[in-house]
Amino acid sequence: MYEFIRGTLKASSPTYVVVEAHGIGYRLHTSISAWTKLPAIGFEVTLFLSFYVREDAHRLYGFVTKEERDLFERLTALSGIGPKTALSLLGHMEIEILVQAIQQENVSLLCKIPGIGKKTAERLLIELKGDKSFLESSHFALSDEMRSHADALNALIHLGYPASAAQKALITTAKERPESSLSALITSALGLLTRTTH
Repeated sequence: MYEFIRGTLKASSPTYVVVEAHGIGYRLHTSISAWTKLPAIGFEVTLFLSFYVREDAHRLYGFVTKEERDLFERLTALSGIGPKTALSLLGHMEIEILVQAIQQENVSLLCKIPGIGKKTAERLLIELKGDKSFLESSHFALSDEMRSHADALNALIHLGYPASAAQKALITTAKERPESSLSALITSALGLLTRTTH
């Protein structure tokens, strides 16, 4: 029904934003990861939309990329996965890493996301087993760099670091050393994590 909205960002929080377009303020529910990528208040923003309808609520959800919106809609179409759970999945893990975790049926990695228990993670994987064509589609294809990032994140999480902290460290490391090997990426990120936790 709605594809995207372009307007002025009027309010911003980790759970929703307000975008003014043609004199109307639209309240859009969004993920934490999307919130961190938004411009400052007063600047123009474009968000891809998903209109979620149920008996007691009609809500608009906004996403920075079309891929994130499409995955949100695919997740909410699954049995037992509502918008809150889908936003938690998208909000605490980069989309490429989330897709890889689903493709590899990595329950332990999915369970590191706040609000995602083992039963929810297993249900998610079971539901998607019959529709791998969606997750293997071209716009979810992972580059070698993305795969290295995902593998490094998985390694750091298994070492006991929170997914959000590990991801921040990896993003910083990737910016400083874009050509790093997997082992160098992990080592550098570990250095950052050690400094920030002491």
